[in-house]
Amino acid sequence: MGKKCEICEIIKSKKGKVYEDDKVFAFLAQKPASTGHVIITSKEHYPILEQIPDFVVGELFTKANKISMAAFETIGAEGTNIIMQNGVAAGQKHNHAILHIIPRRENDGLNLTWKPRQLDEEEMSTIELKVKKETEGIGAFEQEEETPVEVKGPEKIETGPEEDYLLKQLERLP
Repeated sequence: MGKKCEICEIIKSKKGKVYEDDKVFAFLAQKPASTGHVIITSKEHYPILEQIPDFVVGELFTKANKISMAAFETIGAEGTNIIMQNGVAAGQKHNHAILHIIPRRENDGLNLTWKPRQLDEEEMSTIELKVKKETEGIGAFEQEEETPVEVKGPEKIETGPEEDYLLKQLERLP
């Protein structure tokens, strides 16, 4: 990676951190869309969603849900938008996949709506068939590699002569 990643630098510095575990990092947005705007991302550098392993994507969205719930509890959010700009055409500004959790209130002035496109029946049917065909394999997810656990055998306990006598008494047949 030639150019430094701004998101990786924030993760390293822990600036604005609100949550962190071994896979996920969440921080307050430096240029928030609303009060409490949080950005959540993988600690590993992945430029777009498609490159993030499935088990990490699951962690990202689980943590996004919990942070969204925290926005309701702590700052009185009445709703949240959870948004990902995935790719330059979608408005992605950083070369690191991120999720925005934007707390909302009624009449807050944020406009995140779009004008729906009108598609004819034939176009809708063609798109439906193409997407269905491409998604037939959904269900086989990448799993996190398990680290092997070292199993130790029973430990030999050193005993003195008196303890040996007591143990032999327990093993004695009546």
